[in-house]
Amino acid sequence: MVKSKVISLKFVSESDEPVGYLMVETDDEKFARQTALRWGESKLDSPFARVELHQGVLNSPDLDPDIFNGVRVWELPF
Repeated sequence: MVKSKVISLKFVSESDEPVGYLMVETDDEKFARQTALRWGESKLDSPFARVELHQGVLNSPDLDPDIFNGVRVWELPF
């Protein structure tokens, strides 16, 4: 099975500390950031100041995704 591509992002607090990680199934960085921003605003418990690229483009993980706004996403353990 061919793995899909995901973009790995992190949520960063005002004090520059990472407060969460998300992978979004896309190869479009702008779309990934927009999706992560909306996901973080509705799902992330910790307040965050911005979304940054984390590990860039990767193969999708062998974990069951969540579907958020029609997009496959993976919240990574923090």
